[in-house]
Amino acid sequence: MPSLDDKKNIMTLLEYHDLFFKSLKSKIDTNELGEFFFWIIDHTLGINRINYMLNPQYLININKIPSLKNSINQLKNDMPIQYVVGQTEFMGMKYFLNIEVLIPRPETEELVSWVLVSNPKNQKILDIGTGSGCIAISLAKFLKSCEITGWDLNNKILNVARKNAESNNVDVSFEIQNIKSITSKEKFDVIVSNPPYITLREKQFIKKNVLLHEPHKALFVYDKDPLFFYKKIISFALSSLKKNGSIYFEINEMFLEDVTKLLNNRGFYDIEHKKDFRSKNRMVKAFIQ
Repeated sequence: MPSLDDKKNIMTLLEYHDLFFKSLKSKIDTNELGEFFFWIIDHTLGINRINYMLNPQYLININKIPSLKNSINQLKNDMPIQYVVGQTEFMGMKYFLNIEVLIPRPETEELVSWVLVSNPKNQKILDIGTGSGCIAISLAKFLKSCEITGWDLNNKILNVARKNAESNNVDVSFEIQNIKSITSKEKFDVIVSNPPYITLREKQFIKKNVLLHEPHKALFVYDKDPLFFYKKIISFALSSLKKNGSIYFEINEMFLEDVTKLLNNRGFYDIEHKKDFRSKNRMVKAFIQ
């Protein structure tokens, strides 16, 4: 099979489609591959599915061909499609992404929705480990009266979140904070977090594209202390949540009872669990007196 570089420098949409499928059909499910193809030509060429169907012989601008071929190579190397195109969708909004931040998941949309159901008004809400900013930005978009803050480790991460806040036209305060050594004296009504919760021993079950490309520091926690980040966040919440304030966590379903016990032992009450769309126990909510 000739290499991508041996292919001619001029091609139609149909020829790129054929090259795309021929190059990747052994790695990616056909249905998913079709979605990826349309995602890439929409992102790179501004051509959607209908336009492709109407004009498959459309001649691709020669300057766009290297980028299109590079997308194939990136997918061959197990790069997630969201990183290939540099964006994804979350709660109906577009988010820019790079390898500094996790790709937002549908489960986290459910966590955000759970906060929204409580309909907080004029409250201060903190998102710990904000990453792309998807939680904080979504809350700011739908809770106009609330003051939203997002924390993460460094500006490489937070600059992605800031770009996403600007593109989605919301006001969020993003600050550098390490949960291991928080210095803030602010008080919050609500704390939300999707911290690292996958144990290292679970790596064997994680898809290759995640292991190779998504930031491990945002995914994994040591086996010997799987609740490390929950302990840190709960300790901070004890002094930083206002009276009757609430905390929302996304969790590893294996540690539902452990997280519940931890919250109960630290004085939280009305502890609730919520299943995700796969019927897995993935969310916990609690209040502090």
